[in-house]
Amino acid sequence: MVQRFALFVASLVAVAVLVVGMVAAGVGPSATGSAALASAASPSDAAPTPSVQIDTVYVAPPQVPQTVEVHRTVPASAGGENESEGAGG
Repeated sequence: MVQRFALFVASLVAVAVLVVGMVAAGVGPSATGSAALASAASPSDAAPTPSVQIDTVYVAPPQVPQTVEVHRTVPASAGGENESEGAGG
């Protein structure tokens, strides 16, 4: 029972900390916030829409990949193809 009460108190403290933080950041309800919302909601005070300027960015096309061919050569041995034939056999 004591643990349930402690958990309840801890949750109330956490909510209080969140509310204080949100009010300090200007997110929570306040006296000036509700008046600002009421005036912003009226259609007669419609603000002009800001103009948008679109810039075109040109990017160079990627280079075409080139094919690279590799020819490996094996060096010939000093004795020729059949080295073991002449060596005592």
